[in-house]
Amino acid sequence: KGNIMQKILPLLFVLIIMGSSCSKKESVSDISIKKLLCENQSNPNHIDNLHPRLTWIMDAKSKGQFQTAYQILVASSKDLLTEKKADMWNTGKVISSASVLVPYKGKKLHSGENYYFTVRIWDKKGNVSEYARPAVWEMALLTLDDWHAKWISAPRVFDWGKRDAEIKRLPPDSKVPDDPLPLFRKSFEVDKPVKSAKVYISGLGFYELYVNGQKMGDHMLVPAFTDYSKTVLYEVLDITEALKAGANAMGVMVGNGWYNPVSNDVWSFSRAPWKADPAVLCQLEITYTDGEKKWIASDTSWKCAPGPIIFSSVRLGESYDATKEYEGWTQPDFDDRKWTDVRVVRGPEGKLKAMNIPPVKIMKELLPQTIKHMAHNTYIVDFGQNMAGFVKMKASGRRGEKISFRYAEKLTPGGELDQKNINPFVADSRFQTDEYTFKGEGIEQWHPRFNYHGFRYVEVKGWEGPLNEKNLTACFIHTDFNTTNIFSCSLPLINRIQENTRWSFGSNFINIPTDCPQREKNGWTGDAQLASETGLFNYNMLTSYEKWIHDILDAQKPNGMLPGIVPTGGWGYHWGNGPAWDYALLIIPWNLYLYEGDRKIITEVYPAVKKYIDFLSTKSENGIVSWGLGDWCPARTKTPEKVTSTAYYYMDLVLASKMASLQGLTEDQNAYIKLANNVKEAFNRDFFDHQTGKFLYPTQTGLGCALYMQIADADKIKEITEELKKAVTTSDLNVDFGILGAKYVPNALSKYGYPSVVFHFINTTRYPGWGNWIKQGATTLWECWDGTSSRNHIMFGDVSAWFYKNLAGIHPDENNPGFKHFFIEPYFAPEIQWVRCTKRTAYGDINVHWLKNRDSIELNVSIPVNTNVSVILPAGQLLVDGEKPDLKKEGIIRFKSENNKNWLDLGSGNYKIVELIPTAKHVGIL
Repeated sequence: KGNIMQKILPLLFVLIIMGSSCSKKESVSDISIKKLLCENQSNPNHIDNLHPRLTWIMDAKSKGQFQTAYQILVASSKDLLTEKKADMWNTGKVISSASVLVPYKGKKLHSGENYYFTVRIWDKKGNVSEYARPAVWEMALLTLDDWHAKWISAPRVFDWGKRDAEIKRLPPDSKVPDDPLPLFRKSFEVDKPVKSAKVYISGLGFYELYVNGQKMGDHMLVPAFTDYSKTVLYEVLDITEALKAGANAMGVMVGNGWYNPVSNDVWSFSRAPWKADPAVLCQLEITYTDGEKKWIASDTSWKCAPGPIIFSSVRLGESYDATKEYEGWTQPDFDDRKWTDVRVVRGPEGKLKAMNIPPVKIMKELLPQTIKHMAHNTYIVDFGQNMAGFVKMKASGRRGEKISFRYAEKLTPGGELDQKNINPFVADSRFQTDEYTFKGEGIEQWHPRFNYHGFRYVEVKGWEGPLNEKNLTACFIHTDFNTTNIFSCSLPLINRIQENTRWSFGSNFINIPTDCPQREKNGWTGDAQLASETGLFNYNMLTSYEKWIHDILDAQKPNGMLPGIVPTGGWGYHWGNGPAWDYALLIIPWNLYLYEGDRKIITEVYPAVKKYIDFLSTKSENGIVSWGLGDWCPARTKTPEKVTSTAYYYMDLVLASKMASLQGLTEDQNAYIKLANNVKEAFNRDFFDHQTGKFLYPTQTGLGCALYMQIADADKIKEITEELKKAVTTSDLNVDFGILGAKYVPNALSKYGYPSVVFHFINTTRYPGWGNWIKQGATTLWECWDGTSSRNHIMFGDVSAWFYKNLAGIHPDENNPGFKHFFIEPYFAPEIQWVRCTKRTAYGDINVHWLKNRDSIELNVSIPVNTNVSVILPAGQLLVDGEKPDLKKEGIIRFKSENNKNWLDLGSGNYKIVELIPTAKHVGIL
């Protein structure tokens, strides 16, 4: 027995100690962390921010869950990612509910290094979660000293006549009919096992990279367009899997893009200060398994030759001659002895930055809807959808046979291609035309690489034999926003307006927000600011908008002036701008803060905001600003620019005061508030009749502006609202406003109690209106109500944001940005039976689905973990998950009825809310 006790007692002691330890151990939370993001991206490899922001998205089994504390671990390797070993950053337990865009504050980060991170959180009861599955980010090149590469370019002109004999340098002023784009290549050896291989590359204007015959990536039109004299973007590509032991080769094909514009247009890009021959900066870093590194960098050892792209222009089109291809030119065994040496060039002046936005990709392919034979070897192809992109060809032809593809949005009454509405601002006779010359070797496949078009119809000329749907597809391209946001309802017309808006938004976001994808492709600031809420409701726009806002900062003059298009080659500072357009500098960053919780962008733009307001103040006369563009493309009635420009001046000051407040700049905040009050006083003094109190410019846009911009005195709001309602409902037109009024009027009427009026003028096919476009066959939004100009514009696109905010009822909360807290207050339009909506946020997805039953409305909502919502519904008997609201129930925070409304505050989770309502309310009053 003694021997047995000697063995048992130590064991009992261990068990007692373990039990004691377990009793002190924190309980495990039912919250799990399902996704980690760095700079709003999964495992990015191009971070050049020394304090990257980390986000974690949570899930939970129980309702009403939220985070009370977090702990972040960051390490230089996976093996070190533990609490005791994390060598870069261990926050310890931080008492905070922050889980979105939390800035890294650990040790100094270094170029090209990987950093692994994980997070755990404590929930509302103090229970701790498991650590999240680790994620990683990779730093880009942080200093110029990290670059071994030089900018290289081809000889100024290639002599095609001696292509097969030699390629020689020609004098700079030599002229040849074609303008072939160069190919660049470099052979190199891999003599040891490779751990990783990554390429840092910028090819201007656009480029494609090939390694051992394989194209790297499925993206195109990279790097994104910038003012190359200020900023130049580069990509980071992992090519580890493409390398092999022994001989290897890289090949780069470049396009003119925006870096070397060749078209003559009214916007003067052909005279841009950065304009130069296409150039490449390329640096391959190979890390061997033994730790040794090897660099292959662009320098004089590279070779070049004229490629098969013999003409390339963003607006005019692309010509490809397949007879001039070099077979196998990106393979290591290719004989490049007849290729010429490259020349090292100075390159653009702009600062090198990693491209931190999603790339442009082919997002959808469409088959022809009809193919009509027009004349000998000429066809008109209708793809049934207006879009941005190009056609992809698959066919065979005789060597040297040329076919052309001419793109347009319209046909003439006789069924021929009509470009008259989109080509008047480009001087060259060629416009939106691609050409392909066959090499005559079986089935050939091709699409343009370095341009895109706006089109629905394509004229095909020179096509021998029958043309069918197997020969052509239309490729719809746009920035890959990576979103799951949706909105749909029971009314086909509303759904079609929503889809048309999305087609226009995508068509007009090719690296930057543009006005149209055909004649211009310009980054009009007014169009972008008006559509920014639609962008943020429908897509994941954080990094794309951040990039473009920095383009605006690059474009600002020292005196604070901004151009109307961004980027610009110099045009737009003296026409095309003004307060309504310049507002993009303020409202898009503010919307990023409101919708995404992005405080960093506020800090970054604030110095530019101060300069701009100082500039705009010089345009003010006693508080009134008359300068700038106004309500563009009205249906009939024009509103004076001084009304809208003064109101934007006021809102600039209001937003500037809020930005100052966020940064603790009390003196600035107070100064801007004082100046805003002065402008508001001037607006009410000059634009209202002193005897009658009536607004002197009672157009729909003018009235909507006074309300939406919150510049009218409080005692005038009710009267102005009634006057606006009357102006809309009694107009012989459906609506009578332009692009500014299209933002003001719907939002103002809805805010002050008349969403039914807005729904009525949206849900109709009467002229003018969104539905009238559809009645005329539109598949996108148009530039003007009568359809005489561009038929793929986004400037009337705020209508989609109105659907999200009113029919689905989702509103952000300025006091809790990023949807930390938000509101759901749907307008249950009598004509709609159901609405279904998903809005992705940094915390997770918000889902709203409501449907009408015979005597009730059923509202199903999903609220992300670590957020809460105020659901606002008409007064009536309310059931939550089948029972009356009970604060003792999990997830229910508060319930009250006041002002003829039910207010229900809920924590995270899924809820089924049923409101029992009288039939009369159900069909009419709501």
